[in-house]
Amino acid sequence: MDRLTIRESVSDNPPFLTLVLSGELDVVNVGKLSDTVVYELETGRRHLLIDLTGVTWCDAGSLFTLLGMRHAAGHAGGSLTLTAASDCVHEALGLARLAELLPFIDLG
Repeated sequence: MDRLTIRESVSDNPPFLTLVLSGELDVVNVGKLSDTVVYELETGRRHLLIDLTGVTWCDAGSLFTLLGMRHAAGHAGGSLTLTAASDCVHEALGLARLAELLPFIDLG
């Protein structure tokens, strides 16, 4: 099993913080992402960008957790936005019918 790694990348447009994920995003690892998002929100980072390009596996439960994190960030006065994703994430979004609820923004 591929561990999930989360790397912080300071965005070119503050106050955004980009979290770059790689590895498997599944029921075993999604807690690590949740903990990271909660920590960042608690420390005042209100606007998070999530880059899922390096994700090698993604399950539907993790996508629903991302949706919950997005709502939590909104209630905290911030945002959680997806910026890019691997093919397996796009496939999981389609299967879970969450593509419209977890949209991507184009940073390019």
